[in-house]
Amino acid sequence: MKLYDRYSDPQEYIAQYKQCMSSVPIIQDLREPCMCKSFGSTLSGPALQWFMSLPNGSISTFADLVDAFNIQFSSSRIFEKITSDLDKVVQRYREPLRDYLTRFNREKVTITNCDIPTAIEAFRGGLERGSPLYEELTKYPCRTMDDVQAKAMI
Repeated sequence: MKLYDRYSDPQEYIAQYKQCMSSVPIIQDLREPCMCKSFGSTLSGPALQWFMSLPNGSISTFADLVDAFNIQFSSSRIFEKITSDLDKVVQRYREPLRDYLTRFNREKVTITNCDIPTAIEAFRGGLERGSPLYEELTKYPCRTMDDVQAKAMI
């Protein structure tokens, strides 16, 4: 497991730590103290300094440690993308349609529950105004991204 140094998502790191620790055979009564004590050995740099500076007795459960860790490193948190984030993907000046479509699809697949009608509208909205495809999608809207791609590749 890679040491945490403050630059990655703290919530993802906690999930990885719990997964790693679940594979270690620990007596149930000792699980909580072991989770807390072992956590420091998975940190480096500023994260380790933060852990070492925690006042004695300030953490009584692993949940307390997780809460404090998440608060301390909240600025490194990566938020889940939503469909409306696709509005930020726009066709660049003189960018070939295929390149725009590739960039758009690359972004779209990172969205867990992508709303297709919103994605189609974001794609159309990101096209250069007045382009033939923009006009086509405005006059004859598509219901699926496959239809959009088919029109884009004509």
